[in-house]
Amino acid sequence: MLKSSAIFFLLFVTHLVFAQRELSDKQWTEDLDYIIHRIDSVHPGLCKNDYRNVIYEKSTKLKEKIPLLSDNEILIEIFKIIAVINDGHTRLHGKNLTKKWYPLRIEKFDDGYFITVTSIELSEYIGAEVITMNSQPIGLVFEKITGISPGDNINGKEYFVPMFMTMTSVLSGLHITGSENDTLMIALKKDNIVQKLSVLPVEFESGQDLSWFWKDYGVPAANYSNILQSDSLLPDYLKNYNKPYWFKLNGKTIYFAFNSCENDEREEFHAFNTRLWKTIDSADADCLVIDLRNNFGGTNSILNPLLHEIIKHDKINQAGHLFLVTGKKTFSAAVDFTAWIEFHCNPIIVGEAAGAGPNHFADPDFSILPNSNNFLLVSKYFWQDSWPWDNRIYIEPSIKIGLSSVDYFSFSDPVVTRIKEYIRQGR
Repeated sequence: MLKSSAIFFLLFVTHLVFAQRELSDKQWTEDLDYIIHRIDSVHPGLCKNDYRNVIYEKSTKLKEKIPLLSDNEILIEIFKIIAVINDGHTRLHGKNLTKKWYPLRIEKFDDGYFITVTSIELSEYIGAEVITMNSQPIGLVFEKITGISPGDNINGKEYFVPMFMTMTSVLSGLHITGSENDTLMIALKKDNIVQKLSVLPVEFESGQDLSWFWKDYGVPAANYSNILQSDSLLPDYLKNYNKPYWFKLNGKTIYFAFNSCENDEREEFHAFNTRLWKTIDSADADCLVIDLRNNFGGTNSILNPLLHEIIKHDKINQAGHLFLVTGKKTFSAAVDFTAWIEFHCNPIIVGEAAGAGPNHFADPDFSILPNSNNFLLVSKYFWQDSWPWDNRIYIEPSIKIGLSSVDYFSFSDPVVTRIKEYIRQGR
């Protein structure tokens, strides 16, 4: 009798799980097999750290559990399998990862977790410190999502967390919320007053590339608010963030915001590079600051003319005159450039470590999962930008400087401030 009751209970629980399912066991198994096959056949680095055996072992265990899991729990388990490879270019991507979204962005600063962007309706909460999310400490929530995020290193993984935090599927699959329709309950501190904020999930027509997150610094909402709209107050690294590259001359120092290695702008970048060095030569500038904090990559094929000019300009290419600024978002081709500058020139690297090391996997193959229709990206190539034995997972800045919420919301840039001090002392 006891055995029959246990079987009945198991069947009842399984029925409840299926009530939440849009894909069958067979469909999820097909998607999982497709992912493992594509990674195994395309990715060049599965022998490293025995990744192949690990992902096959984990996928086998997941197949056994699929009948007892919801769609979102299965998605989380797949995220975990892909995260094992420690490659930010190999990931699930696209608008089909979730049905609904939470329209706010919570970012990690040196002094805590703060709301940086919201839908227009919630704009009064920008700048608030987040304490808990559905009664869970925000640090723990951030840690859970970091564990399922793609990335070459911890900085790369943490960069993606605010995006995943907007996805109702992710928060539901991690049991931070109960379902994709749950209101998100946030405890926060604003003006030293603890408040409660209820955030309703919304439908949003996201593009497949999710550029509202990585390019526009937005949230999944038709209209949103952030400090970037206060253009006259912004420090240089936040000005013109949507331009791929721009520069300005300040005395004998050139500040060059290199925000994107656009893959269709080779001729335009060549013309820009010519203007840059004509300005440096005509002004007899002796310091160059290249800021890569907004640069998520693109193509490295445009970079050689810039690298060659740095090498040719002895006055610039020496310690204390060439500065490279990196951060968590610095990724892909921007990391190639960082590695080449470090290898061939004499920079002082300032800021936070980039989202990948000098030797890394990249250039993803794109495909679509047969049933869930999620995008699957899998790296095709290994970029060896340094010595073969260089196993660093990031390039350590010579001068480490993070960012506090106080600096961010008061429109300050401690990195450029420190570089200016360094240059003044050197002169």
